[in-house]
Amino acid sequence: MKRWLTLLLCLTVLICLAGCGVASTAPEGTGLSVYYVAEPQQAGGGDILAAARVDWTEQAKRPPEVQAREALHLLLAGSDDPALSSPIPAGTHLLGCSINGSMAVVDFSAAYGQLSGMKLSMADYCVTLTLTQIAPIRMVRILVNGLELSYRHSNILLAGDALLTSTEDVVRTFAARLYFRGSEGELAGEDRLLTLYEGESRGTVIMNALLAGPESTELTPLLPHGFAALSLRAENGVCYLNLPGTDEELLPEDPEQQALLVQSVTRSLCSIDGVDAVQILLDGEMRGTFGTVDISYPLTGE
Repeated sequence: MKRWLTLLLCLTVLICLAGCGVASTAPEGTGLSVYYVAEPQQAGGGDILAAARVDWTEQAKRPPEVQAREALHLLLAGSDDPALSSPIPAGTHLLGCSINGSMAVVDFSAAYGQLSGMKLSMADYCVTLTLTQIAPIRMVRILVNGLELSYRHSNILLAGDALLTSTEDVVRTFAARLYFRGSEGELAGEDRLLTLYEGESRGTVIMNALLAGPESTELTPLLPHGFAALSLRAENGVCYLNLPGTDEELLPEDPEQQALLVQSVTRSLCSIDGVDAVQILLDGEMRGTFGTVDISYPLTGE
């Protein structure tokens, strides 16, 4: 169903853009494309997404959060073009909008929660396609009265879910939450948009990102230099992470820090859709411990 919806959105957006001659992104500092729903007679049948261009020269000089709020207010107000309408229900108010790294967190009032099915998807992607033109926003999380909608397939929305990409060697991008050491030594999550290339698995990309370290200067990596993974595979909700035995020699001496490192890996891999637990193997075999951490059973990071 989700794949069908994504394909439908891809086709309808492309049809709309071709028919209206509207660019999908705005040149920086000159304009912004605000996405609405086109009337069926304008689209040739069926609801589709269409963009209205607005002058963004002055707004582009302002902080990203200010730009995001102004763009959302435009979307809520609707377009001056009678052929375009806002997909967001009347009476919806913007309660808040913040940016954490590359993620915009948008909080709408209860009226937004009236949406479901295709109407919800159309509204979600009008918001997402509009906001992801504003740097550094690359993904959007939409809340209603501060809470996630439980019936959404995913609460992290990417522009690439609705539009085809022209990058030749990129398979796709995916959202994940990576865990690093916080400023007070605690485990802290960082929402990231990762790129998946031909021949890579999401697990491998996550492990490489953990090794590369966080984007935020307030976080520090937990995996030591030289730490490696031999292979990863997922089966029945369990990710089997096969590590070389030499990784055990790289663990910190403090048992609490060892546990934090394992939790970092486990929680990061569990942020992948369909992965509920991680079973750590050493040189392809089940072991009782990894350092002082019990790995005799699948870990959830809790």
